[in-house]
Amino acid sequence: MSLFSTNTKSVYAGLAMAASIVFPAPAFSSDLTLALFTSPLGEVLKTAAIDPFRAETKLDVNADNRDWGIGAVRAKIEGGSDVWDLVTVEDSEAIQGCDEGYFAKIDKSKIPALADFDLMDDKLECAIPFVFYGTVLAYDKSRIGTEPTSWKDLWDVNQWPGRRGMNKTPIATLELALMADGVERGQVYETLSTPEGVDRAFKKLDELKPNIVWWQNPGQSRQMLASGEIVMSVTYDNGIRFFNKTQGTNFGLVRKDTITSVNYWVLVEGSKHVDNAYKFLNYASQPEVQAAITNGLAISTPNRKAMDFVQEDLKPYLTSNPDNLGESLQVDAQFWVDNGDALQQRFDAWVASK
Repeated sequence: MSLFSTNTKSVYAGLAMAASIVFPAPAFSSDLTLALFTSPLGEVLKTAAIDPFRAETKLDVNADNRDWGIGAVRAKIEGGSDVWDLVTVEDSEAIQGCDEGYFAKIDKSKIPALADFDLMDDKLECAIPFVFYGTVLAYDKSRIGTEPTSWKDLWDVNQWPGRRGMNKTPIATLELALMADGVERGQVYETLSTPEGVDRAFKKLDELKPNIVWWQNPGQSRQMLASGEIVMSVTYDNGIRFFNKTQGTNFGLVRKDTITSVNYWVLVEGSKHVDNAYKFLNYASQPEVQAAITNGLAISTPNRKAMDFVQEDLKPYLTSNPDNLGESLQVDAQFWVDNGDALQQRFDAWVASK
C-alpha cells in the first residue's frame, strides 16, 4: 500500500500507484457498480477486467471513484445512496469494514478460482485479494559495486557510502529495521508486539537516521535513485520494472524478506446486485484476467496460475513469482489496525527529533 488508522493509511495510497487518475462521475445503473481507487490501478482494472466483463456479459457496469481511507467508505455507505456493490480496499480497511458490518460475508465456494490463490486469509470472511505488491530494497546496478543482498546491507554505509531513501511511515519501516537487526521474518510481529521490540526497531533506525532521505510518493524514490541523490532506496517492486523499461535505468532489487501488502475486493452489505457481483468476482479471479492486471501495472496478483500468462521480462520483478513469494513477509494488517495510532505518533516524533 495497511494497517491502520487514518493517520497511517497513506502508505498504500502510494503503494504501487505512481500517479492519480480521475474517473468521470458515473450514471449509476441497476446492474453493478464498482468503487475503485483513484489511481493507475483503477485504470488498469477498467481496461483489464471491467471493460472485458461488460462486453462479455452485456451488463451495464459502472466504475465510481473512492477516496482513500475507511472513513470515506463509511461516509459513502452511510449516505444511503446504495450506489456501490463492490469496493477495492486496503487490508486495514477490509478488517475495519468487516468488523463494523459495512461489508458482507463472501461465499468463497462460489468463486472456484480462489483454490489457486495465494495470500488467502481465512479470518477475512468478507474480502478476497486481487493484487499485492512488495516493499523491497532497490539500488542502481550501474553505480554500485558489490550488490546488496539483505536489509542489513541498507545500514552498511561503509561498504556502500551514500544516502538512503526510505518511506516516511512506520509501516514496513519498523519491520525491515528489525530484520536488519537480525530478527527472522517469522518473528517480526511477535517482537514488534512488545515494548522492547518497538524500542529495538527505533534504536536500529537511529543508526541510519543521518543517512536517510524521506519520500512520501514512491515515484520520488525512483527519481532520487536515478539522479544519484541516494545510493539505495526502500521502494515498491512494481515501480522498479516500470522505471527500467521506460527510463532505461538498470535498477536491481533485493527479494529476500520482501514485505508484501494486499488489496482486496469487498461486497457492500445490502447490495442489491449480489448475483452480478459474484459474476464479476469470478471473472476477475480467472488467471488470464489476473495476468492482464499484472501486465498492465507490473503488480502481483494472487492467482498463481496467472504466471503462465505474464510477460516473461516481468516475472523476475514480481512477488507473486513462486521463487520470490517464499522469501516474503506479509504485512500484519491487524497489528497495524490495533497499534497504528500509537506507533505513528512515536514515529512522527522520532522523525522530527534531532
